[in-house]
Amino acid sequence: MTSFASLDDAASKAAVLAFGETALLRPRSQIQYAESPADMNRNVVSVRGVFSARPARSDLKGQSRGSDLTGSTRVASTASEFWIAASDAAGLGFSPTKGDLLTLAGRPGCPTYAVASVQTTDLQDLNLLLVREDVSE
Repeated sequence: MTSFASLDDAASKAAVLAFGETALLRPRSQIQYAESPADMNRNVVSVRGVFSARPARSDLKGQSRGSDLTGSTRVASTASEFWIAASDAAGLGFSPTKGDLLTLAGRPGCPTYAVASVQTTDLQDLNLLLVREDVSE
């Protein structure tokens, strides 16, 4: 392990210790036009990581004629992410994929998010981009 990788590992562990929380990662199979069932080839795992949500804003673009639609429309939303350090990602036993569910069990109401995208850094950290999902109980 290089000295930079050792330093990154120590910093990652400190970040998870200070800001981390435990989440349940539930793998799902992808089926078009239907609710995704549980993926029987990958087990549900408990993982520690850092959840972050920051305000995001999107502009809606469209066409207008004359004085129609003279203003612009903006949609306020939240960009949610769950970062998993490389050492924790290596222990998952599988790679998370688009559509998997992440539940923040330690938060009120146990909010559940679907993985919209998985980003891997050059040091093998995982950054899961999330969208809020309503889960029927």
